Amino acid sequence: MEKVVLEPSTNTHMIEAKGVVSKDLGNGILQLDIEGEGVVTHGEHGTLKTESKRVIKYHQQEYNPVLKKVRNAVD
Repeated sequence: MEKVVLEPSTNTHMIEAKGVVSKDLGNGILQLDIEGEGVVTHGEHGTLKTESKRVIKYHQQEYNPVLKKVRNAVD
């Protein structure tokens, strides 16, 4: 089994599967090609299993009023 970090933060998102190939599509979007069943964990938010061999992960973005920029949100 292979573990891949999807979004590093204080409450890290991870996926575990027999094989995971990650492709950065830009703008906070990851394309994940998964071999077998994938299990996604996100701390206290819970766990889910993938239903597809291809999964898209989007990093939530928020406006930071101090920096006056849109940035990836961090839990």
